[in-house]
Amino acid sequence: MSGSVQIWRGFGDSEIGPLHQRLGLPNQDAFCLQLLNSPILITVSDGLGSKSLSQLGSQAVCRAVTRISQNCKEIAEPLLLLERFHSYWLEELKGVDIEQCRCTALFAIVLEEHTFIAQLGDGDCCIIRSREIEGKQHISFLVDKSSENFANQTYSLGNQFQSSQWKYLLLPTVELEACFLVTDGIADDLVLEHRSHFYIELLNQYRQLSDDEVQADVRSWISQWPVIGHSDDKTIAAFYRG
Repeated sequence: MSGSVQIWRGFGDSEIGPLHQRLGLPNQDAFCLQLLNSPILITVSDGLGSKSLSQLGSQAVCRAVTRISQNCKEIAEPLLLLERFHSYWLEELKGVDIEQCRCTALFAIVLEEHTFIAQLGDGDCCIIRSREIEGKQHISFLVDKSSENFANQTYSLGNQFQSSQWKYLLLPTVELEACFLVTDGIADDLVLEHRSHFYIELLNQYRQLSDDEVQADVRSWISQWPVIGHSDDKTIAAFYRG
């Protein structure tokens, strides 16, 4: 096992929303967490509720990201990588009505010296860097919800690759402290001014716990979401330096 694999810890979990439970529908979210093999990766995807096969789309996102990680040693052209991911996603859904499989895609892949992080659609992609600014941990998001240009319009994977709909970042792995990916069932319930604090607190708390304790705690709060009237599926995946 290489040194780069050993330093990373992580977790993932998904909980079907009350609305889908009542309607007898499946969890339309999916996630993937790979920590024991290189490259390290995390993925989350949220199937569009209006599409009847969106759970197949979100599951295919996880498989497509895994394929990308297995066939990519370095990233010279991020948009070409995203286009290849889209092709893999379509291949994973061969024979299925793609329009009914629409979903979001958020993923992060640690490729030795560099880490590639990408997002299509809503949810949160939270990046915490190693350096501090004015004594505080440096935290950023691929999608800035405080921007005047932000609109609650969900981009989603479909038949055509739309490069303009993607947000992505390629950064030196040495600068990365943690990455959290969540679907909008979690992200939309976070008060904007407390958004960064939520992820910082998770990171600081979970570094003090064992992996089993972390997973148990995640299962506890994601299955007992405290926001009154919440209805959506909820999914989180993260990795962080141990």
